[in-house]
Amino acid sequence: MDSIDSPLSGSALDGTESTHRELQTLRLTVQITLAALVILAGSVGIMIFRQVSLLRRQTDATTRQAQHVSQIFESTIGPQAQAFEKLLREFAETDPEFKTRIARFYGPPDATQAAKAPSAQMGTPGAVPQTPPNP
Repeated sequence: MDSIDSPLSGSALDGTESTHRELQTLRLTVQITLAALVILAGSVGIMIFRQVSLLRRQTDATTRQAQHVSQIFESTIGPQAQAFEKLLREFAETDPEFKTRIARFYGPPDATQAAKAPSAQMGTPGAVPQTPPNP
């Protein structure tokens, strides 16, 4: 009868101890998971940092190369394209059919455009004339 009246019997004590053991196991599992998460987050951060630095180096190299190509275009190809456009416009003055075709790409020549410098006719260096949509 004493064992029934006692609030802390042997089986209840075993249940409390097993609950404490399970709780300690869960705490350890959560701590290990958090440590792994911190390591994973640090690794991802380092990887992203390396990717960004690699991308910056590639961007710098590409920018230098693009500037070099732009300088070549402005010094050699740009003037040749402007001279070719001038020849096309001169030919368009003699051929009315060609004049309508070239007007689609360069617009109709007017007195103000003829007075401008050749670089102003092409727009900004490296600019490509916009073609209108086909009807």
